Amino acid sequence: MKKIAKLMTLALAVFVLASCEDVPSPYGTVTPPSKPSEVNPTGDGSATNPFNVTAAVAKCKEIGSTESTEKYYVTGVVVTAGTADAQYGNATFVISDEGSSAKFTCFQVLGSDGKKMTAGFMFNVGDVVVVYGPMYNYKGNTPETAGKGAAYVVTVNGERTDKGDTPTPSGDPKGTGTKDDPFNIAAAINKCQEIGTTASTDKYYVKGYVVKGGTVSGGYGNVSFDMADSKDGGAIFKAFQVAGTDGEKLKDGYEVKAGSEVVVYGPIYNYQGNTPETAGKSAAQIVTIDGKPTSDSGGDTPSEETKTATIAEFLAAPVSTDVWYQLTGTIKSLKDGDLYGNFDLEDETGSVYVYGLLSEKGGAKKKFQELVAAQGLQAGTKITIIGNRGEYNGNPQVLNAYFVKVESGGSSGGGDTPSGGNDGSLAKPFTPAEANAFIATLAADTNTDKDYYIKGKLVEYAKNGEFSTQYGNASFYLSADGTKSGEQFYVFRTLYLGNVKYTEGTTPVVGDEIIICGQLVNYKGNTPETVQNKSYIYSLNGNTK
Repeated sequence: MKKIAKLMTLALAVFVLASCEDVPSPYGTVTPPSKPSEVNPTGDGSATNPFNVTAAVAKCKEIGSTESTEKYYVTGVVVTAGTADAQYGNATFVISDEGSSAKFTCFQVLGSDGKKMTAGFMFNVGDVVVVYGPMYNYKGNTPETAGKGAAYVVTVNGERTDKGDTPTPSGDPKGTGTKDDPFNIAAAINKCQEIGTTASTDKYYVKGYVVKGGTVSGGYGNVSFDMADSKDGGAIFKAFQVAGTDGEKLKDGYEVKAGSEVVVYGPIYNYQGNTPETAGKSAAQIVTIDGKPTSDSGGDTPSEETKTATIAEFLAAPVSTDVWYQLTGTIKSLKDGDLYGNFDLEDETGSVYVYGLLSEKGGAKKKFQELVAAQGLQAGTKITIIGNRGEYNGNPQVLNAYFVKVESGGSSGGGDTPSGGNDGSLAKPFTPAEANAFIATLAADTNTDKDYYIKGKLVEYAKNGEFSTQYGNASFYLSADGTKSGEQFYVFRTLYLGNVKYTEGTTPVVGDEIIICGQLVNYKGNTPETVQNKSYIYSLNGNTK
């Protein structure tokens, strides 16, 4: 019986084992999840060879937690979607390399050429994008672009974010940039793209038609306007802050009109990688306008159609949009946030209501706050404007008015206080415009006998002007809002935080808020700036150390 029981047990075991081999898994074959493949870093961050995301992440780790001063191109595939913000026109989204776990955040990037995007513009998962701008490893753990529009989208799926609304060079590039064979606009744009973001040491002649004119104001003797290869428009080359023929200082009110054929001469470059233009601050000059030098081109104003008048004389004049009046007076009060520039202007003879003030003749509306910031306008500022005699419901007004300049010494603070109302103290630091106005009253090449404070935002470094351990100082430009549209002040060879030479530490980047402290000089009588190694960064984004 025991033998029979053992045999039966053995037979049952064999049957069970055989049955197990024939029964499939209830869930099928289980394959372990695959890990994302490793992607090799590629690219050098240039326009023709952008970083892939893997390379961008590695570069950010190398840069560290302070935004880079250099700008880089990065390409990748959107893995986290983003939508353009209605207020700021920028978007945030995440990109990666296909099949990789590496991620790079495109943080608050603007559209193509740094333009605001239409509200709701979508970056969808799977879109292939190229972005350009400074970048860093945020808080040591998030590789991303610098925010607040410091970077922008070059293309999405090979197209601009504005679908090509910005014109490309029309026609063939022509010219060699010489006096006898100037660049046309297409050739100038190509040359700027070749030169890059630092102004050329060589100077070039550029010829084209004015498609957006400009008027001299502020007492600096230069003017900005846009040029194209056709009077009807096209790709734009900007003549930025150009002086008159042979470098002459142009008078306030001098106008370069749309439709004129102009030749300019000077250093050129591709500002911020997206704006072909001349170097500013009168580094370039107008050669001819419609074949004539500026002294002969009929642009000097006030012309015979512009009359300098007191407010009483203006009030007594008939209503007309054909006659222009130049008025000088003091702003009585300003409404906070006013976009148009509506205020009362008064002098010793009377008061009149200014119905809207543009920053220049024919300028854009709703930009008054930019003018306020750039010029330091406030109640008590003495200014000069030009406009027509108008009337509304029987009440006289200045219509079609545009800004000419701030009159130095126009505030209640005395001769050492510019018309914006600040006195250059730490409590009331000069704006860049106020600093320029104050220094313009000084004798040429004579240093101030005391230190002044100037507050603004970094626009750009001068050529080879970045902080370095070699010289321990830096040269750069400040404006009220950090853009080139505002009046700029030149900070020349300033020392670092703590009034010491730079050896290490965070260096300022575009958009940073800076307060400079030091001696000032009217260099050669035409360039307001700080004295070399006699000024320093008092604070950087509120930090004094």
